Order: sequence, then structure tokens, then C-alpha cells
Amino acid sequence: MLRDKIINVYREYKLALLSIILFLFLSALSVISYNKTVEDQRQAKLRQLEIAGNLTYQDFKKIIGHNIASLENLRDRIVESNGNFKTYLKSDTERIIKQNQSIKFIEYIDSTGVINFVVPFDPNRAVLNLDIKTVGYRYASWIANSKDTLVNITSWVDLTQHGKAFLVDVPIYYDGNFQGTISAGMDFTEQFDDISSKQNLFCVQIKDDVDNIFYSYNKPESEILNSEQIFTQPLNPISNRTVGAWKFNFMFYSSSELRATTLQNYILAFGIFLSFLIGLLVYYFQLAKRQSQRYKLVNDSLNVLNVELEKERIRAEDASKSKTQFLSNMSHEIRTPLSAILSISEILEGKQLLDSEKEFLEIMQDSSRVLLNLVNNILHIEKIETGKVGLSREAFSPFKTLKKIVEIYGPTAKIKGIAIKTNFENFQNPKKVLGDVSRTEQIFSNLISNATKFTDVGTITILYDEEEENGNLKINMKVADTGIGIDPSKTDVIFERFKQLDFGITKKHQGSGLGLAITKKLVEMMDGSIEVQSVMGEGSTFTVSLEFPIVESQNENKKLREYRDLSYLKVLIVDDNLLNQKILAKILSKIQIQPDLSKDGDDALLKCTSSHYDLIFMDVHMPGKDGFEIVQHLRKIDNTSVILGFSADVTKEAIERGMKVGMNDYLTKPIEQETLFNILNKYFS
Repeated sequence: MLRDKIINVYREYKLALLSIILFLFLSALSVISYNKTVEDQRQAKLRQLEIAGNLTYQDFKKIIGHNIASLENLRDRIVESNGNFKTYLKSDTERIIKQNQSIKFIEYIDSTGVINFVVPFDPNRAVLNLDIKTVGYRYASWIANSKDTLVNITSWVDLTQHGKAFLVDVPIYYDGNFQGTISAGMDFTEQFDDISSKQNLFCVQIKDDVDNIFYSYNKPESEILNSEQIFTQPLNPISNRTVGAWKFNFMFYSSSELRATTLQNYILAFGIFLSFLIGLLVYYFQLAKRQSQRYKLVNDSLNVLNVELEKERIRAEDASKSKTQFLSNMSHEIRTPLSAILSISEILEGKQLLDSEKEFLEIMQDSSRVLLNLVNNILHIEKIETGKVGLSREAFSPFKTLKKIVEIYGPTAKIKGIAIKTNFENFQNPKKVLGDVSRTEQIFSNLISNATKFTDVGTITILYDEEEENGNLKINMKVADTGIGIDPSKTDVIFERFKQLDFGITKKHQGSGLGLAITKKLVEMMDGSIEVQSVMGEGSTFTVSLEFPIVESQNENKKLREYRDLSYLKVLIVDDNLLNQKILAKILSKIQIQPDLSKDGDDALLKCTSSHYDLIFMDVHMPGKDGFEIVQHLRKIDNTSVILGFSADVTKEAIERGMKVGMNDYLTKPIEQETLFNILNKYFS
């Protein structure tokens, strides 16, 4: 009877019992799968943290090492020259600061502990002649490490002048004695931020050797994170020393990064819900199968996308290399003839010329320099748009700059029968300002060039006005023409790159479509404004407003050139261009140098094998062996010659490559005489 009852109960509740068992079984599987997925995700995140942290750590270490290596290189040059290189300490330190973003100042501390040199001077004048014995934390560590010939770095300290920084000391020994240290104040924040910005999911915190937090990114909160959520490494700023190590902490942005996601929680609930529907087991199976297929399709799509992304990455890298090569070739091909024009014009300056011929020569020089500035900025249009081109600061007169540009384009307008009207007679004593004369010239030149180009009859009116206010000079320059005009609905288009209203193979007016785009970018860089008003068929009016700080007038009389006698130097010019050889030889003749000439690398190597040269001018682009290869060969047989690379290739890659293979300096064509003579004074003073 009992057996029958049990069998009956089983039969009655069989489906319910099986459903409950299956529900519990499937629910347990869902929970296990959920926990495994969360744990796998957690481990993947921790691996991601370790990989990203290690990469960031290595990048930070390279930045620190590069900046310190610059000081050590400077120390080596001073030691190798037995102290003579200190003659160029100012120029060399300025170059190092310019090339190393984290170095804020460089100072020379003599063996007694007195700071007797600092660059830049103005923001650091408070430390000049400071005896560091009076700075409590400074002298003992400085002298102890210096006597042990060790590079020393302080903790993150308050500076005497202002702010905070690390102080790095590189000891100098020559003549068998301690001569002092090359020391620098370093703040790595900007360079570290550049690296950290690529890892926005993470936070960075670095403490110095006394637990001062001197760098943090993304507001790290290490106290609320577990130790496994923080990648920690000791960071030794001085590579060969373990004393004074920093603590590098790399962590997630929040502690929730290692927790299950909302989607995963939903999936768990969904799995339990499906398990509860034991009566619909077939439906659940089919749904699970469809989900599996869907995941497979997503995974396949991701694999395809990854392949495409890799192809795009390779394509982008190839495009970048092609762009660099194009800029290099363009720079060389365009600047080479300009070099000849400018160099010949400088040679003609010393000749006996008629007044009218001197006037034409001056116009030719001004025109060539304006064209050179245009070429430079066209070749660097990408840098202009990304804000990588800086503005120089030098004293000049905006009025005289504008007047010079008008004189350059005057003959072109006269040939076309166009009258140029100005209000220049109203300015007898124009003000001088501090700003970028080259960029200002290009703004004026582009607007006046366009007015001349698009006007066939009538007049071009150029109005200039300047007003002094609070120590600044506000200038307004207006160029109005009676040319073809612009449709008012298209006035914004003309300021875009490569956009021209007159285009096609039959277009009447030639141009690249970059002039107004560059002009607008330059005006915006200088915090100015540009406006245009135009009527189709009646003409256009462009108005530019700029503001500069006023400077005291300076004596504008040109100094007479005095040339030193360097006839004792044995010089070789290596260039495949015969005209370039003759021009450079003519310039060198002014300082009594009679150079030897080589037209290619093989001939240059032959001459250098049989004779020693004090100075070698090495062109970069030549058939057969290029200038870089030749310098490498020359350095193997002669390490004492001064080798000056010179080329129309002004790309950063070419300059860095030249210095790497052993060039002492890199000159860009066209080479101005004063620049060349200053370089020679640097090496043969």
C-alpha cells in the first residue's frame, strides 16, 4: 500500500518534482557561470591594470631618464673640453630647456656651493649668487653626492624663487678637481599628463622618497581601493641608484571596475528566470542556442572589425610616412632655388651698384624672404592648425612691415593698370611693438596678394590705423579692392583649406587655396580678428585687427659687417649642385676661406682620406650616398672635423637624423650670411 501511495504521489507530482530539480540545477549552473564570468572579468581587469601600469611606468621612467641625460651630456661636453665649453653654457642650456619640457631652469653651482649662473634668468633671478649652505635641506646632500661623483636628485621641494620642483645635480670634475655641478629644476607634470591622458580609465599617483605626493592624475583615491586594485612599483629617478626611490601607484578610476556590471546582473536574473520556466525546457534550449549563435556572430564581427582596424592602422602609419617624405621633398625642392636667390642677392649687396639697382635688389630680397615665409608656413599647415607652431617675439614696426609688403606688390599692380591708394602719409612716427614679424608679414602679404590677383581694373585701397591703449598698440588694416567680389553666402567657405570660389582646369586665378585659411589661423593665434565684406562684381573688403605690446624705439641703423680672417681653416664643400657650391664658396671668400669642392660622396671620402679638413659643409640630398651616410663614414676615420649639415629639408626627422649620425650642427637653406658667420664664430672663436 505504501509503495503504491509513493508511486501515485510520484506520478502526480513527477513534473513538479523534475521541474524543481531542473530549476535548482539550472539556477546553480547560472550562479556558477555568473561567478566565473565575474571572476574572469576581474582577472582580465587586473591584467589590464598591470599591463597599462607597466607601460605607463616605463614611459615615465624614459621621460625622467631623458631629461637627466640631457644634463649629463652637458656635463660631458664641459669635462671633455676641460671647462672650455662653459663659454657656450648659456646657449646650450637654453637649447636643452627648449628641447626638454620638464626642465624649468638650469643653474651652475660652483665648488663652494654658490649659484653663479641660471637660465632662464628673469623668473629665477632670486637664486643668482645664492649660497646653498643657507638652504637647510640642500648643501649636505649636494656636497656628499658630488664628492662621490654621483648624480643627485632632491625630494619635491619648495624653491627659493617660487614654486616647487626636483633639483637634479650632476657633478663636474676636470683638472683632477671638483668644479661644481650642473643643476636643474625639473617638474615632470606636463610630460606625465601627456602619457596619463592616454589611460583615462586609470588614475596615477607618484610620491617622492619622503612620501610627498608630487604628481596625480584623475584624482586617485588609493585609500578606498584594495591592494590588488593598485599597481605599485618603486621608481628610481637615477637609474644606477636605489636610494631615494619614488613610489609609483597606478590604479582604477573607481573600485566598481572589478565588480559585476549591470548587464551581468541582468543576465544572472534572466538565467534564473529561464530556469524557473521548467515546463518550457525546449523553448529555453532553443533560446540559449540562439543566444549562443548571436554571441558567435558578434565575436566574428569583432574579429573582422579588429582585422579592419589593423589594416587602417597600417594604412595610417604608411600615410604618415608618405606625408613626412613629401614634406621633406617639397622643402628641398622649393627652398633650394630660394636659397640661390637669397644667397646671390646677399653677395650682390657688397658690389658697387646704382641706386636704382640697389632698390631693385632690396625689393628682390624682401620678396624672396616673404616667399620663403610663405613656403615655410605652407609646408607646416598641419602644425599651424594643431597649434604646434609657436609665435616668436621680436621688435618691429607693423606700419613699416605693411609698407614694405605694399612696395613688393606695387609693380604687379602697376603692370595690371591698378592704382594702389594708401593713407601712409598720415604716419610719420609709427610705433614699434613686440611680436612675430614673420607671421604679421604673411597676413599682410596674403591679403594684398589676393586683392592684386582678383582685381583686373580699378583700385586697391589700403588703410592703416594704430591706437595706443594701456601699453598696447591696437592696429587695424583694411584692404578694399574693386575686383570680382564674393557671394555673401560663401564668405565663410573662403577661409577653409583648399577651398576656392574659382576652381577647375579652366580657372582664371591660380592658387593653392591655402592663403586665406593660413591667414585666419595666424590671426586667431595672435588673438586678433578678421572680417570680410563683399558684393559680387563690385569688390571685397578685408579688415584685420591685431594687438601688440609696445616697445621702446631701437636704433634701426644697420651695422656695417666686419668679417674675420679665417683663411687658416681648411674647408671642404660637399654638394652635387654646382650653383650651391659657387654661392657658398663666394660667401666664404669674404672671410678669406678658399674651400675645396666635392660633387658627390665618393669624391668627398677620397679627399678626406688623403687630407684633414677643419670644416666640412655636407649637403644632405645627393645621388648615390646621401649626406647622412657620408658623415657616418667620415666619423669612423676623423672625429675632429667640424661637420655642418646644410639642406633645404627642414623636417624634424631630417635634423634629428643629422645630429644622430655625427653632424655638429644643421643649417637650413637658404643660409643667411650673418647666421653662417655666427656659427663659424661658435666653433672657431
